[in-house]
Amino acid sequence: MGLVDSRRLFFQLRGKCKILVKNHAFKDYPERGFTKQELLYLVKQGKGNFKANSESLEAIDGSFLFLPKDDQGRECKLVILIEEVTIEGKGGPRKEMIIVCSAYREVKDETESK
Repeated sequence: MGLVDSRRLFFQLRGKCKILVKNHAFKDYPERGFTKQELLYLVKQGKGNFKANSESLEAIDGSFLFLPKDDQGRECKLVILIEEVTIEGKGGPRKEMIIVCSAYREVKDETESK
């Protein structure tokens, strides 16, 4: 799936699909100040650019960057994967989209400004 189709799918699904936030996005870097709830909100409601993730050699294959701003106006970089998962249920197999993300933002150290 190309960038145009992935962008369309992301904005179509983000408000109604299951969103899985990896612990890496908020627990491994507490200095970035993200909470799981904030990341869910940014994915579901945030406004920003959506582009291919080609910024580094370590980029996850098939991932994208979503660049919303947080409530303080700081740009956030959310690494997004859109995956299709088949779930067996009473009505037979159904497909559910899951958005998996990690996150980054610049946060000034309060001790630097003193």
